[in-house]
Amino acid sequence: MEKLYKEVLTALQAENKEQAVMISINALQAGEVTIPELYEMILAPALVSVIDEYPKDEELIWREHVRSGIIRTIIESAYPFILDQRKKVRRRKGNVVVMCPEFEDHELGAKMVADFFKLEGYEPTFIGARTPEKTIFKAIEIVKPDYITISVTNYYNLVSVKKMIENIKAQFGNDFIFIVGGNAFKSNPEAYKMVGADMLINSYDDIKNLDKAVD
Repeated sequence: MEKLYKEVLTALQAENKEQAVMISINALQAGEVTIPELYEMILAPALVSVIDEYPKDEELIWREHVRSGIIRTIIESAYPFILDQRKKVRRRKGNVVVMCPEFEDHELGAKMVADFFKLEGYEPTFIGARTPEKTIFKAIEIVKPDYITISVTNYYNLVSVKKMIENIKAQFGNDFIFIVGGNAFKSNPEAYKMVGADMLINSYDDIKNLDKAVD
């Protein structure tokens, strides 16, 4: 796994999109890595590492955008493998809305989470970042989710998450299970209670065992 990580990271550092995508997809095809391993052990760390590589904002921001774009392509290219594994799931487990707070710009973590839900037999609807509240309400009205999952990268967005959950409950009642996750909770995992969520997820395994935790 370390060898594969270094190969993908080297391609990303060179901003070689074709090479990064091909290395990742070839590894999936060869069975060298699973989707959760690719996302959690390779793509996520490679994305975070850009912060240490470029300490100055004037270079970091655009470098981060380039790397995020390449990783997004890898995730999209991996989708057929997700659908193939999904065929092995015997039971459908419910609808999930996956989103970010209204002012959160980082959505790749949420995309990965949506794919993890898909792998485990859920029906995820990923509505992305910077979605206005009234649009979120409409999505909830149409999808009728069993779970609402909010991915938060920036700690300062926790206040808006709390307000969002309160407003959803005021509009629709307490019919949903609210799940939160993301880097914003790493320093204070108990903050999920502060924002009004029902549970915190940190990994694919948490989603894999979600139905047991809910029961």
